[in-house]
Amino acid sequence: MQTEQLNIKLMPELSKELDLVAGILHIPKTDWVRNVLAHEIKKELEEHKSFVAVEYMKGKITKKELIGALGAKGAEDAEFVAKTTKKGFEDAKKLAKAMK
Repeated sequence: MQTEQLNIKLMPELSKELDLVAGILHIPKTDWVRNVLAHEIKKELEEHKSFVAVEYMKGKITKKELIGALGAKGAEDAEFVAKTTKKGFEDAKKLAKAMK
């Protein structure tokens, strides 16, 4: 696996806290930072994927853009949710109209 180096500067207080956490867990600081960074990146991507799906449902992005962001399976799931939601709203409107 090829890796890329990332250098960061930390405030002294944060560096001391990182040393403490790594010491408590008995792992190197770099391993802890790498794991936390990977977790946060995945979490951030998931949040953005939801945003992309909502934008597709609003008609603000194309299906091609949706597939590019979510992949084929994710786009298929988002499209299913969009169609189901739209049908639900249409059915609710018809029911409300019939009840008047």
